[in-house]
Amino acid sequence: MPVGNADNGVGLWAGQVMVSGNYNFQYIDWTHAPIGNEQFEHVGNLVTNIITPTITIGLTDYINLSYQQIFGIRSMDWMNEQESAHHRDEHSLKDFLNAKGSLIGDATFNLKYLLTNTGNTSGSRLFLGAGLVVPSNSVLTSNPFTQNDDGTYDDHRHFSLSDGCYKSNFELQFYIKNMTKKRYIPTFYGFTLNYIKPLNESNYGYEASTNIIGVSSILFATKLKKRWQPKGMSIGLAFIKTSDAYWDGEKAPNSKSQFLMPTIGFIFSEKNKGSLSVNFKYVQNKSLVPEDAPDAKVESFEISVGYRKTLKYFIPWINP
Repeated sequence: MPVGNADNGVGLWAGQVMVSGNYNFQYIDWTHAPIGNEQFEHVGNLVTNIITPTITIGLTDYINLSYQQIFGIRSMDWMNEQESAHHRDEHSLKDFLNAKGSLIGDATFNLKYLLTNTGNTSGSRLFLGAGLVVPSNSVLTSNPFTQNDDGTYDDHRHFSLSDGCYKSNFELQFYIKNMTKKRYIPTFYGFTLNYIKPLNESNYGYEASTNIIGVSSILFATKLKKRWQPKGMSIGLAFIKTSDAYWDGEKAPNSKSQFLMPTIGFIFSEKNKGSLSVNFKYVQNKSLVPEDAPDAKVESFEISVGYRKTLKYFIPWINP
């Protein structure tokens, strides 16, 4: 689950437009001992490339509306010569026996209300948000954990871009800006908290997990002057908790998880060209493989690149 960058409390004037986008690269390296009737070591990796362009419009000086669309591809590299019903070389663009393939992932619509914003001076920025996640057609069409009477499995895929469920998304952002001139005192710090809850089952009987995602970050100004040098360095910690998910009323065995993900990043910016952020994340999380898989080892590395620019353009009918 790639974790994007927080908005960091950006307020817009009525009619003002901001464009932004993230690119996430996630590499999951995994292995586990023989399972079921497949008495050989299972080794592979899962690579995810996701682009999420976003447009945000200031409806008033205190309310923002944003639309974010996911585009991406997940690909499995099966690093064993033995044939497996669980894994093979494949990707999410192509249909499979229990999966629909597509480049398009979920879309998210968010309304955010600005409670406090001290502008360019020291002080707090507090946002409350509510949104709707609209699923795409890149989904699993049947339970990949269904076992035959003889203990074998039909060929299946475990991953897709979407889980096929509509979801509500409630968000709290709180950040504090500090106009300090000292490098060892943070200039920006705070957290973002998201509560994402499914509103329905998918068309194929899948009920997704409820997610709690908390991201805290601290930004230090580097005071570096050259154009190619980073203007800020950030350190942070992401907390991700997912509840049990269900296939046809039965608990999905690898859905519940809870883990911490440390992050470090750099920000490059110019006044008229917007800002570019680069973040690195790492986590070890056994929930990425079935819970009955013996001696499982999983490592996940993630790189995210984000760009943000507030345009000088104002929508005339919002801000006449």
